[in-house]
Amino acid sequence: MANNDDTLRRAVQKAQALAEGGPPPDFPNTWSAAVARAAERRRRHGFVVATAAAAAIAAVAFGLLRSPELEWQYVDSGELLGSTSWSAPSDSLLPEHQFDIYQEYPLLIESTDTYGGTLL
Repeated sequence: MANNDDTLRRAVQKAQALAEGGPPPDFPNTWSAAVARAAERRRRHGFVVATAAAAAIAAVAFGLLRSPELEWQYVDSGELLGSTSWSAPSDSLLPEHQFDIYQEYPLLIESTDTYGGTLL
């Protein structure tokens, strides 16, 4: 039985070594690799931020340089002002006039007398 245990132990150790790819790296190598990855990520982040800032500046410059007359070149202002009307967006949601809440109050039907006690 001891022979089978030793064989199994060696097979597991060999398979584990193949799965792990060798011994673990030492601390200085791991630390320097982490520092290099962080520097690369920081450089990439700076590049993305610089590109976004340049795009924003270009968009603002393009918006300021555009001529406002070109926007209204094909619009007849007289026809536009004469054919449009405005209504509040909530007008269609309001119910039709049933009573004036400032002058007329609807009759409220009470379920108990005023001084009749609590409703159980």
